[in-house]
Amino acid sequence: MSRRLKIYDTTLRDGHQCLWATRMPTSMMLPVIEAFDRAGYGAIELMGNVHFDACVRYLRDDPFERMREVKKRLVNTPMQGFIRSACVLGFDIKPADINRLWVEVLLRNGTDRMLAFDGLHDFDNTAPYLKHAKELGAYTVHWLIFSDSPVHTDEMYVAKAHEIIERADVDEIIIQDTSGVLTPERAATLVPALKAAVGDRPLGLHSHCLVGLPQRTYLEAAKHGIDGLYTCISPVADGNAPPSVQTTARNLRYAGYELDIDDDAIESISRHLEAGITLLGKPAGRPQDFDLGQFDHQIPGGVMSNLIANLEQAGMADQLLAVLEECGRVRAELGWPIMVTPFSQHVAVQAALNVIHGERYGVVIDEVKLYALGYFGKLPAPVEPNVLDRIIERGSQAIALDPPEPEPGVARLRERYPDLDDEERMLRYSFPEDVIDDLYAHPGDALPSTMSVPFLHLMDRLRDQNIPNRIAAGSGDIDVELGFHGAGQKGAA
Repeated sequence: MSRRLKIYDTTLRDGHQCLWATRMPTSMMLPVIEAFDRAGYGAIELMGNVHFDACVRYLRDDPFERMREVKKRLVNTPMQGFIRSACVLGFDIKPADINRLWVEVLLRNGTDRMLAFDGLHDFDNTAPYLKHAKELGAYTVHWLIFSDSPVHTDEMYVAKAHEIIERADVDEIIIQDTSGVLTPERAATLVPALKAAVGDRPLGLHSHCLVGLPQRTYLEAAKHGIDGLYTCISPVADGNAPPSVQTTARNLRYAGYELDIDDDAIESISRHLEAGITLLGKPAGRPQDFDLGQFDHQIPGGVMSNLIANLEQAGMADQLLAVLEECGRVRAELGWPIMVTPFSQHVAVQAALNVIHGERYGVVIDEVKLYALGYFGKLPAPVEPNVLDRIIERGSQAIALDPPEPEPGVARLRERYPDLDDEERMLRYSFPEDVIDDLYAHPGDALPSTMSVPFLHLMDRLRDQNIPNRIAAGSGDIDVELGFHGAGQKGAA
């Protein structure tokens, strides 16, 4: 008898986060939300913490307006939102009342499923807020973030599953493989161990394609009882991103599993995304070859895309391999933090500075010292003693050796902004005043009418013909120029 699996979509969150440095505008999303709603997904992921930052700083998209507009169109499919540790929108631990307010704001703006994660698996940082979300009626989910290291054993994950169920009574557990290093062989032991631990609760798996493993790992996980799998829609899939739903569905059906997804709806979204790639000049995801080095540094897709962009901007693109090798050393010395936000960013920046300055820990970023001193929570393993000495000595002396308790902040926030709603208060709490002023004064541009799928497909067909020509269409308000770059190559629209 065949078994039915649920498929979850993360195109609008993780896909463009991993491939486009989180730069998909709201205007590109809205035309296909109804198709997402028809596609039969178990849930749609829309906003993680980093998306608020990208919306505010780079896209000038009101992030809460994005949530509300998507939710209007997402009638039948739950929308999944995120609590990243106890950090709200920054990387430092925030007061408990601020974190509770964050939960309330997310739920008020359309979040149905509240997912929490902590890169240290220190559930002091997540359990209270998932309990609060559950009391307010949300379906609650927790990631167990996979890492390949001496301390992240199957036994550790089973213990952590029991702990978060006992502490927060979560509705669902997901294995999150941010670095794409969960092999089929490890899935064959980890999945059944966690299935036994979670009982009747669903167990999901969310992986990434950095080393080309997820399609085989997903099949192995399905064989051992996984209930749901996370994918993206091509071409915003593969590469650094999660696997393509089109390929995943084909493999699962061939293996005899039943799925509820609507292939026609997914194909219509895929065509829209292809058009967006043409218009915005973004890269398409491509299947990755196996890369053994990924098991060492374990930099996740979203951080990899930003690391590459930052090195290119600094004129240091040729140093990428050296920085990745240094990431592996830093990660081991810091006691094997899982390479997930914010710790993957911290490790990557520290490794880059070690390479740039030619002296390891000659310059220590504040976040690494805060991590080593336990500001973010209990460490999975001790920091190497010699490295800890250097971090304490060379890091900012303004950082106290003992983490202080954050003071309550909601009352002061409401007193400071008495005439604003909590949504704008949270943005002003998290970003510089001038950045938020600019967001509301100069919202980002909508995509032009030429974003329509038929128009972009016409342009693609014309480019396929390698016609070096200039075409004026309509009443003169659309002017398209096709370039020709040589035999066998497409021009540019």
